[in-house]
Amino acid sequence: MNKQNILVVDDHRENLIAMEALLDGEGRQLIMAGSGNEALALALKHDFALILLDVQMPEMDGFEVAQLMRQNRKTRHIPIIFVTAISKEQKYVFQGYRNGAVDYLFKPVDERILDAKVNVFLELDRQRRKLQQAVVQMKRLKDENERLLHALGEAVIGADADGRVTFCNASAAALLNADRDALLGGPVSALLGAEDAPAWAGPVPAPCVEGQHWEEDLDVYPYGHEEPLPLRVHANPVRREGGAFTGVVFMLRRRDEEGAGDGRRERRRWPRKRMFHELVVFDRGTGGNVGRLINLGAGGFKLLLRRDVAPGEQLELGMVLPDQIGGVNTMSFNARVVWSEGLDEPGEYHAGFQFLDLSEANGEIIEILMERY
Repeated sequence: MNKQNILVVDDHRENLIAMEALLDGEGRQLIMAGSGNEALALALKHDFALILLDVQMPEMDGFEVAQLMRQNRKTRHIPIIFVTAISKEQKYVFQGYRNGAVDYLFKPVDERILDAKVNVFLELDRQRRKLQQAVVQMKRLKDENERLLHALGEAVIGADADGRVTFCNASAAALLNADRDALLGGPVSALLGAEDAPAWAGPVPAPCVEGQHWEEDLDVYPYGHEEPLPLRVHANPVRREGGAFTGVVFMLRRRDEEGAGDGRRERRRWPRKRMFHELVVFDRGTGGNVGRLINLGAGGFKLLLRRDVAPGEQLELGMVLPDQIGGVNTMSFNARVVWSEGLDEPGEYHAGFQFLDLSEANGEIIEILMERY
């Protein structure tokens, strides 16, 4: 774990030495400043978990230093503990809090009190960093999933629990002859012409509210078209980790009216073939199509590709699942190329990949895919 920086500010060197002896410990990086100006410069240069600031200093006292730090975007949220030998009268304490102090220590400093207060703020800093990392990770995964869904050839629409469109990829917008941004926020039931359908519980399909997959043939009238567009609509519920229903992901496909029944029977008869035909693996960084899945196992998979890949090459990949599994619709993973061979058709290759550091959740998804299909 990276060390947490603590800034100690005092114009007397002997006080800095004493504080260093008291604060030194594993996981801490102590940085000393002998003046207010030096403290301001260091605060802008480093990322501090805590500042211990002496009040009585020449040229610029601790109150002024704290006030200037609170005016700067980078330093305004750093907790400041004032260390002072001045009177404990309420007016001085109030002045410190007014200028941004979160706590006070009075000289001579009690080692146990100092250690207890410092540990509290270091723990708060650790929690803050974990939260920031979680937010960054969530945003990264959201961006990756959106790139995958936008790059997917299938038409995909997402809706929240109130039936409002929250996501629409380019394929869906093209299929429905509509501007993607114009669809966002509108009722998905009206978009799919299903407002009066008995299978819908108000704004979304009733089975999805109960956590079930739903599919149906719908005749939709795209914007500006008088003729109906025959669609096969698949809908999967989206749930939070605790199980609360939060929305629906719809996949839209044109259906052949004359062969729709035969096609559905064929999909039921050959589900594994259907899964491999539909599962496309994408590059998580670019959203580009890497290849189509042609085999899947617990330790790896095989792809049909349009470009050659070198054995040993490591890729950050993702794919949209054929059905919602474990409350998710996409899967992100890293893989290493084990082998690659050219096919008879020019520009076509197939390659074998090994999963790298596959998470427990993704391992369960792989097992479910293998069992289900």
